[in-house]
Amino acid sequence: MKEIKPTCNPHGVYTAKQACAELGISYKTLQKYRAYGYIKQLNPGNPYRPKFSGQAIIECWTTLTTL
Repeated sequence: MKEIKPTCNPHGVYTAKQACAELGISYKTLQKYRAYGYIKQLNPGNPYRPKFSGQAIIECWTTLTTL
């Protein structure tokens, strides 16, 4: 996990690869965070191509850095 807050657009839509890059984590870690409820995807009906909002990425980072 990066120590610097993600600089993504809160209104933007990001793929799983882009979300991982913003958070500085691997795809497997992103799957774990999604399973634990730390980050929510925009299209929960499509597990094969998850999309995330920039706001969800920022909230995930904030939550995990305060644990």
